[in-house]
Amino acid sequence: MTLALLLVSALAHNDVEVLNGAGTSNPSKLFWQAMSIITERARIPLHMTYRAVGSSTGQKEFLGDTNNYTALNDFGAGDIPMTLDRYTGVTTHGRTMLHIPFAMGGIAVFHSVPASTIGGQDLDLTGCLLARIFSRDITRWDHPDIIAINPGFTYTGDIKVVHRVRGSSSTAGFTQYLAQKCPASWTLGSGSTIVWPAGTFEGQGSGGMSQYIQDNEGAIGYIDAGHGHDAGLGEIALMNADGNYHTTRTADIGAAGAQALAQIPSVIPADPTADFSAVNLYDLPGPTTWPITMISYFYLNQDITQMDHVTAGLLVYFINFILSPEGQDLAVSKAFVALPTVLLNYNAAALATLQTPAGMPTFTTEASTMPQVGAGPYVISVKRRGNAEVVGTANTALIATLQTGEETLVTAGSLCLRGRCFDMETIQMLGVVGLVIAIVGFLLGFLACVMAACLCCNKPRDTKPRSVEIQARDLNKPSETGVRTDAV
Repeated sequence: MTLALLLVSALAHNDVEVLNGAGTSNPSKLFWQAMSIITERARIPLHMTYRAVGSSTGQKEFLGDTNNYTALNDFGAGDIPMTLDRYTGVTTHGRTMLHIPFAMGGIAVFHSVPASTIGGQDLDLTGCLLARIFSRDITRWDHPDIIAINPGFTYTGDIKVVHRVRGSSSTAGFTQYLAQKCPASWTLGSGSTIVWPAGTFEGQGSGGMSQYIQDNEGAIGYIDAGHGHDAGLGEIALMNADGNYHTTRTADIGAAGAQALAQIPSVIPADPTADFSAVNLYDLPGPTTWPITMISYFYLNQDITQMDHVTAGLLVYFINFILSPEGQDLAVSKAFVALPTVLLNYNAAALATLQTPAGMPTFTTEASTMPQVGAGPYVISVKRRGNAEVVGTANTALIATLQTGEETLVTAGSLCLRGRCFDMETIQMLGVVGLVIAIVGFLLGFLACVMAACLCCNKPRDTKPRSVEIQARDLNKPSETGVRTDAV
């Protein structure tokens, strides 16, 4: 198609192209921001939506058993693989589905034990100790088995276990890890909801879990790493499969994905259309591998030939955008972990198997100016921006600047302000000078007030003297001169 025809097509394109997805709420901010960016960069009108309704609902709507087994959305998303029952429901009705991993995250265990009782060290626990704590077999922090691996630990309070009040992928991942790691100590089962023992406490969502731990000394609970760190909570150092203790800050969460593909047989099926229901990345080997790692997936139909051809092209572009360096950077900014290269390569091979409709346009990206070509209808151009995105990017950059200390940075014994740095000795001297100036200013101001008060009180009177009063004379009494005034 010539450039002229492309331009004519763009000018004549009045239809709004729509793309809809639904599923897990965890990546909702990632998807919404990506959709907003793509919409603002597009030449043709787009309307892209994502309903954050949970992994289970995302699976149900992808299955579409109330819609003649036709998916209710263009794609689904979940933090867990499609269950075997739903996968079977999809495949037995003539459909083939793909699991496309798009991000990874770690479930961490956070606590509110006073730092002074740990001696400035991480609080170490094993998977079996966690199983015993969360099943209420161990109820105090000074239990001998906890002290044994934390020499010098002095806290003696009760352990307050908090768990999610409703079903969640975090609960599913955490309980599956405990059941797999220490089945003798964890007999409560696994899943997005379980019956928790008496004496435990409930938290609504990740925010409610964080708040409970913040508000209650001696509490412990499982939260996705991003939320826990954002709340500034203390994190348990958990022993991994290699016997090393790590927090999610010191571990390599992405290593679990690489390890999963390296296993023989691979934890992740070589065939992306296979059943993924047994896939988990719990307690995989590696010196820095995090033991409770979860993958977030796109749920896709392999055959999308019946989809509107432009919508199909937009779907492929959206998925590739999330998997691109820009998309993965967005995922990291939303507290996910970028996919390792081996998983990105796996996804590229899986997406190559998509069966697409005839005439499907290929959406491309104009990363740098491409005269004339960049004006094509299916070019997503970084040169097109919306005001909301511009302002949002500027605000994000400013926040990052303040957080990393490029504007105001105190580090290595120096203070930097707008690129000019001062050593601490100079800062102290300037502080003393400033304090002296402030004291002198205060004294001068106080002296001025005293002088003003004195001048006001001692000022001489400037009024005229009062007139001398003359007493009234009795007219019946002769005057001193002897002359009657009424005779004049």
